[in-house]
Amino acid sequence: MYFLILKWLEAGGPEFSQPRWGNGMIKSELVQKLADENPNLFHRDIERIVSIVFDEITDALSRGDRVELRGFGAFSVKHRPARTGRNPRSGEAVHIEEKWSPFFKAGKELRDRLNHQGRFTNVASQGDLS
Repeated sequence: MYFLILKWLEAGGPEFSQPRWGNGMIKSELVQKLADENPNLFHRDIERIVSIVFDEITDALSRGDRVELRGFGAFSVKHRPARTGRNPRSGEAVHIEEKWSPFFKAGKELRDRLNHQGRFTNVASQGDLS
């Protein structure tokens, strides 16, 4: 499965027929793209493979494990301890519970593709997006 995703990324990644907010990709679009590029595989099998991969990553993170996909990146869990915050409207102190948050660190290959292939030059030329 990882091989299929890397192959898809090397081919240029997502191409959308309709522009969407942020040019993101949803799971069904990933499944369809993989199905289009691998006509020898059944659509339902690709759907199942993608779901299994995502479920395994989620299960590993819920156990506190780290998941590394070489060249793509690493998923881990960061602990955020309990703290006292402030309600911005009233200024009163508010207790914020501790929580565990998923964290993704992009791998070198992914960072290089994003930073050295000019993928986002058209977005940067449109001005400040903040």
